[in-house]
Amino acid sequence: MRMKRLACIITLLSSLFVKSQITFNKEYADCKTSDCKILKSFVNAEYYLENNDINVSQKWLEKTRDDFPARQIDATACAIHSLQSELFYYMGLFQFGAHEAQTGMQKAKSIKDSLLVADSYFFIGINSFELQQYNASAKALWMSRNYFPSDQSNKKRLRTTIKKEHIYNNLAQLKLKLNQPDSAIWYNSRAYQLAKKAGSPRGIPNVEQTFGEIFLKQKNMDSAKIYFQRSSESAIQSKYYDIVMLNYAFLMKCAQNDKPEVGDLFEKGTSIMEQHMVNAIYQRYFYTYALDAFMAVGDFDSALLVQGKIIRNDEETRIKGNSFLQDITNQYVKNENKLLSLRILELNRQKNITILQLIAALLCVLILGLVVLIFRRKSKLQQTLLDQKNEISKDLHDDIGSGLSSILIHADLLAKTNPDNDKQNVLATKIASTGKEISQRLNTFIWSLSNENDSLQHFCEYVKHYADALFEVTHMTFLLEENFSQSSQKALDGHTRKNLFFCIKEVLNNALKHSDATVVTMQITAEKNEIQIVIRDNGNGFREQNHFGNGLKNIQKRIESINGKLAIVNDSGLAVSLNIPF
Repeated sequence: MRMKRLACIITLLSSLFVKSQITFNKEYADCKTSDCKILKSFVNAEYYLENNDINVSQKWLEKTRDDFPARQIDATACAIHSLQSELFYYMGLFQFGAHEAQTGMQKAKSIKDSLLVADSYFFIGINSFELQQYNASAKALWMSRNYFPSDQSNKKRLRTTIKKEHIYNNLAQLKLKLNQPDSAIWYNSRAYQLAKKAGSPRGIPNVEQTFGEIFLKQKNMDSAKIYFQRSSESAIQSKYYDIVMLNYAFLMKCAQNDKPEVGDLFEKGTSIMEQHMVNAIYQRYFYTYALDAFMAVGDFDSALLVQGKIIRNDEETRIKGNSFLQDITNQYVKNENKLLSLRILELNRQKNITILQLIAALLCVLILGLVVLIFRRKSKLQQTLLDQKNEISKDLHDDIGSGLSSILIHADLLAKTNPDNDKQNVLATKIASTGKEISQRLNTFIWSLSNENDSLQHFCEYVKHYADALFEVTHMTFLLEENFSQSSQKALDGHTRKNLFFCIKEVLNNALKHSDATVVTMQITAEKNEIQIVIRDNGNGFREQNHFGNGLKNIQKRIESINGKLAIVNDSGLAVSLNIPF
């Protein structure tokens, strides 16, 4: 009857398992993106780990690794290493588990996530413990405790991380292994407080079991039994049957000389293995403790039976371990191929970038060469134009200038030859006046062609020289005010100088002829971007609309040609303002 009921339970569990597999496979296949596949496969891997199906859990984790970018470093990468380390722990591959946790710890540090760092150190610690590297285990568990954040945020994580009670509980087990029961009790008490406060479903039965181990080590059998039974009750409520099975093994050691009780507890433990999936590591612990218990009560037949189970368990673990190692090796080769492919792509990308850089460099050299060639031709053209301009200036000065001087001399001689002839004197005077005007204009034109006169200081000196000569024999006083100490060497091109000078000349001549002023002032102010020239007189201002005649139109045209502005104020005399950009 009992065997029939057990068969029904196994059939029911198998059907549920197959149904879950089909559902998980369909959900995974329905994913359209790699992120969805990573999430689904990882959740499935953790689900099967929770249900002690290590083989299926490993296969789902391999799917996660296949879909996850090989070089990506983030919280998901750390979660993959954490789960793999735990799987290696339950496979009995502790060296691999420690190495996987070490890799996860380095990545967790690179993204500065202290909780993930603490999680990685924890798995280094428990795997080192199983390797009997107790100093390394203690150091890793202490690092896990130190990195564990005091204020845990509600940050959503792919994998459930360790709790602080897990760290203290494993420190207690380490102290117990090192025969330090007082320290073990202190750490386990701290773990118990934290587990109770958090309502930890696995932490509470684990801590209670550790209390039982401590009292068992101290030969306090009554207290040990109480805690093992309490641990079993807590574990059954949370459905952690692997803990319940181990508690039966510890209770067998507490039974001492009670052979029937040891046998009964052994039956209960094996019944759990038949009804529930328990990983091979916990099964071996159970058989090892059971062997000690049977040997203690002198039940050598049962001990021999258990010894056979241990041998079979080790053989199955070895075969599964070899299979896992083969799968892990294949996975490693697959990851290395992914990394190699990425490296090849990176090298090809760098090669393409290098080629583009070379092409760009060649284009830059060609463009630079063309620019240099253009500048050289432009410079040569400018030099040619400058030479021509200087030649024109020289010819105007030497030929036309000397001719005008000759005309003026002859006009003067004509006036002196026959001073009584009024008609002749008028004609000689007009010739002399026209000649002087043309000579002055010619002088201005030659001055504007010379690059040596480009500075603002030279311009002011030229204007002052002209104005002094203009008002020299008149009743009017000319004053020049300059305010450009820091801008005296700023350049004015010949076109600007010429037009600006003729504007000033027109204003000064107008003041001389029509203003009836006694004082004419000129203020030249140079700012950062412009020159302002203000010419004022104390005369009678505009007396009629056409005061300037055509001169005003000429001034406006010249100012516009050099992008300047003209303003005239007719108040207590006349003020003309010229604003010219540099």
